[in-house]
Parts: sequence; C-alpha cells; structure tokens
Amino acid sequence: MQRLEDRVAKFVLKNLRQYREFPWCQRMLDRFQLPPTVHHHAHHRVWQRRFYDFNVFTDRKIREKLNYMHNNPVERRLVEKPGDWPWSSWRFYYLQDSSVLAMDRMP
Repeated sequence: MQRLEDRVAKFVLKNLRQYREFPWCQRMLDRFQLPPTVHHHAHHRVWQRRFYDFNVFTDRKIREKLNYMHNNPVERRLVEKPGDWPWSSWRFYYLQDSSVLAMDRMP
C-alpha cells in the first residue's frame, strides 16, 4: 500500500504542477501544501496521515475490525442499527443473508 500511495501521490502532484495554469489545479496544490510548522522533507501531502494499513492475523482482530466497520454508519448517524445500512456486510455475517451482498466469510 505504501508504494501504491507513494506512486499515486507523485503522479498527482506532478500533473497538478504541470497544469497549474488551470485554477483548479492550483487550488488542489494549495490544499495539499503542508504548513510551515510541519517539519517534513516533502512540501505537499496527498494522503491523510491518520489512516494506515496493517495485516490482520488473529480471529479477535478480525472481529474487532468487522465490528468497527459495521458500526461506522451508526457512529456517523446515518442509520440507527448496523443492519440498516444497505451496503454493509452486517446482514451477511449476523443474519446469514446474502440477498444484497454475497461474499466470502472471514474465519
């Protein structure tokens, strides 16, 4: 993931710099600009820092991540219960309902 993110960020920044005569390209470059208080070798950041990838090895961690994903729409107040979110795998895991979303079950 890190290599993919790095390559995509370089591609995006290269193209925005190349076409900065277009106002939206300059606006995007400005949005990616790091503030002077950030001591970093780069001057722009495309990806948010708070998100990171990691491997999930244990059943306990799988359940934790599934519960987190299933509860996201509830936390954002988009629905009252996890099963109300139509694109959630919650119905598949907890009701064995694959009518909307069929998938391979995680162990």
